[in-house]
Amino acid sequence: MTDLVTLVPSSMATVPRHQIVVPSSYGFDETLQRLRDAIAVAELWIIHEIDPQALLQKGGITAFRLRQLLWFHPRYMARLLLSDPGAVPEAPLKFVVSEQATGVTVRALNPVLVFSPYPRLFGLAQELFDTTERMLQTVSAMPVSSGI
Repeated sequence: MTDLVTLVPSSMATVPRHQIVVPSSYGFDETLQRLRDAIAVAELWIIHEIDPQALLQKGGITAFRLRQLLWFHPRYMARLLLSDPGAVPEAPLKFVVSEQATGVTVRALNPVLVFSPYPRLFGLAQELFDTTERMLQTVSAMPVSSGI
């Protein structure tokens, strides 16, 4: 087996315009559970949960706590297919929860910006943004800007 390498971020993470980034008011595990609960309350599905930390560890690399929650629902996929099938690669949406020395952070794609290349999806994009914002409010008091 390879020697264990530890990843320690040495610089500030970039915040691209199409991402929403909020600090969580909770620890890592509680943040994850609150987001899982918020997804269920919004009547959405967790499509998959990815544990990059575990995957890195299999490769002999230790990293800070990191998890991805991919979420969506068939009702939204049907709307994408009916309005603009070219937008299908943009789904599912996701939350990325990370824990570092400075605390727990949640990143999400901004649906308004992600779906902006598809003019027929403006209403759906705004609806998904509102839903994303409500879910993020379950873990952070920081306001979310739509970026439009």
